[in-house]
Amino acid sequence: MAVAGGLVGLALLLATTAWARNPNCAGGIQYLVQGMRDKDKGNLEDYKREMLKAVDRLTLCASEDPEDFEALAYLGWAHAELDSARAAGEAFEKAITGLKARGDVKKADLAVTNRESYWAKYFNEGVADIQAAQTAYPEYTREPADEAEQVLKAEATNKYMAALAALDRANSLKPNDGRTIRNVGTVHALMGDLVRAEAVLREGVTSCPGDSDLVEALALVRRNYAGQLLDQKRYDEAIAFYGDLVKATPNDADLRSGLADAYFKRAFGVEGELAAARNAMGVAGAGAELKAATEKVEAITAKRNADYQQAGTEYVAAAQLKSGDADLTFNAALAFQNGRHYESAEAQWREFLKVKPSETEAMSALGAVLAETKRFDDAAAILHQALLLKPKEKSLHRQLGGVYASADNQPKSYEEMVVFISLERGTPAEDPAAAAAKAPAASDAAKVLAAQGAPEEVRYWEAEGQKYETWFYWGKNLAYTLRGGQQVAKSDWGAPPPKLAKPAAAPAARRK
Repeated sequence: MAVAGGLVGLALLLATTAWARNPNCAGGIQYLVQGMRDKDKGNLEDYKREMLKAVDRLTLCASEDPEDFEALAYLGWAHAELDSARAAGEAFEKAITGLKARGDVKKADLAVTNRESYWAKYFNEGVADIQAAQTAYPEYTREPADEAEQVLKAEATNKYMAALAALDRANSLKPNDGRTIRNVGTVHALMGDLVRAEAVLREGVTSCPGDSDLVEALALVRRNYAGQLLDQKRYDEAIAFYGDLVKATPNDADLRSGLADAYFKRAFGVEGELAAARNAMGVAGAGAELKAATEKVEAITAKRNADYQQAGTEYVAAAQLKSGDADLTFNAALAFQNGRHYESAEAQWREFLKVKPSETEAMSALGAVLAETKRFDDAAAILHQALLLKPKEKSLHRQLGGVYASADNQPKSYEEMVVFISLERGTPAEDPAAAAAKAPAASDAAKVLAAQGAPEEVRYWEAEGQKYETWFYWGKNLAYTLRGGQQVAKSDWGAPPPKLAKPAAAPAARRK
């Protein structure tokens, strides 16, 4: 948070002495005027003594002649000179209110100017201490790395404490000044106490209605506190806090995405619990034990999926408010996919690909969603596009092979899986052309060499005790897998996928 207000000019005015009828009032004013003169001369010993006498006499004046508001303004002045900020503030406030009510505008303005001067003095001290603390140790919430940094952080702590003391004096002298309150909140925020910062600023918004800077500072602190809850993995609290912020400011994209992050992370946080529950279900006996274990898995799954889906909803809202931010759309798609809400996931992946049509990670995710919904032709088509962009991405070959297998097209599945295995396990030949030249005469390998030319890459691998080699023609989106010179697979991912059969419907359950 930035220091609010900056330094304020100091403009102390010395009024012409107004001789009151009450002797204590007149005497107190005389002591104050003489004290200020001695202060200007550097005679601080007499100055201090005269200020104390001025306070004593003017305090008596206030009790004896409470209608002498001018003298009361001088009492505020004397208290301020002695750094008795609270007493000075009370005296100034009574004097200014009384003088204005009486219609004595000139004397009221003089009292206001003097109070402002002392407020500026304390305020400026607070600002300077904040700036010194930030200079000494800018990232106060970070743990010191060594002894030297410990010393600097201690120095910053002292400066922040001094700033709070100075700002407290400023607030006592002139309560409910938005600049003072903002700086107090700033100190607490910079020191990492966002709860205290929020309380200070919230009170300030109430006591200073219409101060837009305070409202903005409060919103920033609340936003940061919500983020802090998220960082501390206090997801329930973060969701509640972000939820309140979103209700107050529903069109803030950052708040929406923060709430989405909280739901997403809470959902992800139960994955370990869900895995343990599934293991327990796997070893559970029959009857009540199995039923209880199953119900626990279902409950955790339902809660996780609901959180992921809510995260997706909030990401979508954030993306709509922040048009052009494809990352939010990506997050929405992923959240819906994790929450098994495949229709929404598909829509968001397609929306993302409108913005970034060459993003193969999104294509892969969309392919997975389409496969989950048994739309194998569509899944193969999008994965085919991804492979044309990144033919060497082994995970895409495995995924496309899985789609073909799910659609009962085992030959095409085999074509892709041998490519995956070769890329996963295979050892590349140092010289692909030289390796291919060793093909036995009249063998399938020799025919491939004659027809396609030297491969761009050759990989050697083994499976079930058999040795294989795969020749890659990346520029042609082709690969040939050979064993002993004989071709066992031709993988052509450059050609459009064949029409895939839909899986057979599951037989209807018989009525008992």
